Amino acid sequence: MDSKRLALAFGASAAILILWTLLFPPPKPAPRAATPAMPTKATGAGEGAAHPAATPMPTAAAAPAAGPAPAAVAPIVAEAPRHLTVKNGVLAVRLSNRGGEVVSAGLIRFRGGHGEDVPLELVRKDAPFAGRTLVYDPADPFLARAGAALHETTVETGRNEVVVRFRYREADGQGVTRTYTFGTGYVVGLRVEREGGRNRTAAVVLGPGVGNPTEEELANRYTKPGSSVTLSGSRSVSRKAKDGLKEAVALGSGFLAAGLEDNYFVTAFLPGAKETVTLRPVSLVAAAGPAKGPVPAAAPEPLVETEVVVAAAGTLEAGLYLGPKDIDVLSTVRPGMEKLIDYGWFAILVSPLLWLLKQFHAAIPNWGVAIILATVVIKVVLFPLTWKQLVSMKKMSALQPKMEAIRQKWTPKLKSDPQARLKMNEETMALYKAEKVNPAGGCLPLLLQMPILIAFYNLLSHAIDLRHAPFALWIQDLSAKDPYYVTPILMTLTMWLQQQMMPATGDATTRKVMGFLPLVFGFMFKDMPSGLVLYWLVQNVLSIAQQLLLERYTDLGMRPKAAKKA
Repeated sequence: MDSKRLALAFGASAAILILWTLLFPPPKPAPRAATPAMPTKATGAGEGAAHPAATPMPTAAAAPAAGPAPAAVAPIVAEAPRHLTVKNGVLAVRLSNRGGEVVSAGLIRFRGGHGEDVPLELVRKDAPFAGRTLVYDPADPFLARAGAALHETTVETGRNEVVVRFRYREADGQGVTRTYTFGTGYVVGLRVEREGGRNRTAAVVLGPGVGNPTEEELANRYTKPGSSVTLSGSRSVSRKAKDGLKEAVALGSGFLAAGLEDNYFVTAFLPGAKETVTLRPVSLVAAAGPAKGPVPAAAPEPLVETEVVVAAAGTLEAGLYLGPKDIDVLSTVRPGMEKLIDYGWFAILVSPLLWLLKQFHAAIPNWGVAIILATVVIKVVLFPLTWKQLVSMKKMSALQPKMEAIRQKWTPKLKSDPQARLKMNEETMALYKAEKVNPAGGCLPLLLQMPILIAFYNLLSHAIDLRHAPFALWIQDLSAKDPYYVTPILMTLTMWLQQQMMPATGDATTRKVMGFLPLVFGFMFKDMPSGLVLYWLVQNVLSIAQQLLLERYTDLGMRPKAAKKA
């Protein structure tokens, strides 16, 4: 009985549904507007088979929404790949209409670092690097599609500038226009305008890395290819090593510059007030080498680099600096840009020292000779301090027997008498006072010399003028290490000889420790630029010659000795 009732209920329900459909049919759907299929055309040289032509990705079916659907528009996309090169007196930039990215940025006045007589390339080319820069941020779905698509290209040539514009648009109205403005210097204007869609953030990525360093340069702890550098509105500089990031860091807005650097060159955004800066780590995996024997080759460790992302709502406007870390050039780009050169704590002394080097180089066009002559001038200027240091050390050396007698007197009592060390120090200070000797006299002049020496050291390690500058014989690049380690060995020997000539001061333990310093310095300097080693070597030679002359013709402050006749 229950089964019959259930069957009758199902039958009645079906009859009601059929009758309702016949009486009230659903409205017919409106016809769909046809989407134009033909894109706009762009002329130019073909890009080759390495990058097949990209077409806009089809727009996914939208979920039902309360608002009206966006009206279909004509898409803008080029049919064929195209590369074009823009040159001025200092830059040669090659652009691709695939996303409008920069695939090459050559510095015409600088040579590459691989022994090739070609302009220095700032865009990474070798695996595993991307070989491109200034791509759209792939974290945004639309920008990712735009970065892979072919853009319509227009070029406007003026008297002193060239304007290149790349435009792309999809059928749903989302589009982006990228405009480059090339002048006569190292700064390129960049403008990115985004249209359509709910998210209208324009974001461009710089990097990863800068230039094409050799394996030796990547392994050298004194070079920093791919390190990030930012210059805040207050003109303070912040740096992170290329592998110093573990996760993305949003820095915000208000930066004068944000980019990537090595010792001698920098690629940096010059953002406006509203553009935000983000640093992101990038993990690149190199290709595995061939297997040796039956054991398979080990997987290479990923190479961690840094990329810089600049973004803005709607329209992004930022300059782009692609050039050398030249203090004369950077100071004309933006106020404070010269601080991108890391001259250390004593940067105020760098300008006069750099001026001195350039004066000597103008008279004798050899940077090695200029370093030698500048070192001589520094040694002459610091002679009064050196004289006081030697006089103080000479007097301290004369007091060594009396000081040793005091130590022998009190040393046996140090364990039994808690006041013994205090009494020993009081007796030593009384001896200094009686003999009119300042125990810090030998150190104070040296401390006063250090700012000049450190500033000169930092100048030579970052001077773009010394890059690939030859000196003589086997030293053909003052910015690279001595290939045969001749100058580091000579520097170590002259430093040891200078130490042996100095008046003996301190106890035996102190003298033994100081005896290892030449070896420590020699090890530290073996991989440093040969220009730095040359400076330190000449400094040692001049100190030895200076001390020999003082020992021969004076008694270091007492009374002059009669000069020996020839």
